[in-house]
Amino acid sequence: MKKISVIIPCHNAVKWLPKCFLSLVSQTIEISNIELIFVDDASDDEGATWEMLQEFERAYPEDILILHLEENMRQGGARNAAFPYATGEYLAFVDADDFVTEDFLEKTYKKAKETNADILQFEYFYYTDRLGAVPTNRRITPAVFQIHTPEERKTFLLSEKITYGCWNKLYRRELVQQAGVQYAEHVIYEEPLFVYPLLFYGNKFVITDEVFYFYRQNDGGTMRSDMKQFETLKMHMSVQLSLWHFMKQTPFFTEYYEEIKLYFLHSYFYETLYFARQRDFSIPWELYLELETTVRKEVPGFSTSIYETVIPLQMELYRLAESGMDKETLQAFLAKI
Repeated sequence: MKKISVIIPCHNAVKWLPKCFLSLVSQTIEISNIELIFVDDASDDEGATWEMLQEFERAYPEDILILHLEENMRQGGARNAAFPYATGEYLAFVDADDFVTEDFLEKTYKKAKETNADILQFEYFYYTDRLGAVPTNRRITPAVFQIHTPEERKTFLLSEKITYGCWNKLYRRELVQQAGVQYAEHVIYEEPLFVYPLLFYGNKFVITDEVFYFYRQNDGGTMRSDMKQFETLKMHMSVQLSLWHFMKQTPFFTEYYEEIKLYFLHSYFYETLYFARQRDFSIPWELYLELETTVRKEVPGFSTSIYETVIPLQMELYRLAESGMDKETLQAFLAKI
């Protein structure tokens, strides 16, 4: 068994792949201890990405596997396609336009083994070709969360110390298999559907402030361009609703109902409006009605919460919706966020 499987989704990635590839095959843990699974997500660059991946595989036939998708599934679908082929004790994800430090896998694997972590979360730098590495200025305190009781898990969930992005973490593969999680496909904001349920299945979560990952910011990147599109709000809504439905089928839904409810209402209802406001989108009344109608259907008693004292702005939204929101009241509320 390999120590770590690294999954790398690729779409028209020739410009960035060499740097990503070299950072992975040059790992101090040595290539024989890892497997790299590159997934060509139906690139439409006249075969250039696929040809480059074939060169990678020829160079390291024992350690690199390449997959080619006929249909573009976006990053979530490409990662899902790689899961059946992963054999490592732990899983990591690297996007094709990003890269990592040379000691990334050695240090994270060692830390995960020493602490018996189900999930190890690490830090990252932003990166641009013009500026190089740029610190995020996040203030991170190293921490270990060992979950023994439901009350400890509730406290852990409310702390939100584990983020919902996927690539700044190392995951025990058995945990992912046990949870049966996959990414949302054909969308961006695909990661919470994979990450959030793992917070219920895992019992040991470790956070380190060490930086191992360089997250490229480029004008042609997926997130940078897609964040400007109104349709991405609908994708965000779709993923969060899918996550709610997933959690309803787990054995945790009843015991942690208030915590899951808190997360869903915030991410699906409040956060959708917040994202639109931050991007200066004019929110169609029909979109708001879709949000409210779904919340009324899915969450009886959505305007009450045992955590209401820590989310006053969100509770204002939920109570306005419960009492009968109108267009003028909605605009007044949006001006506050």
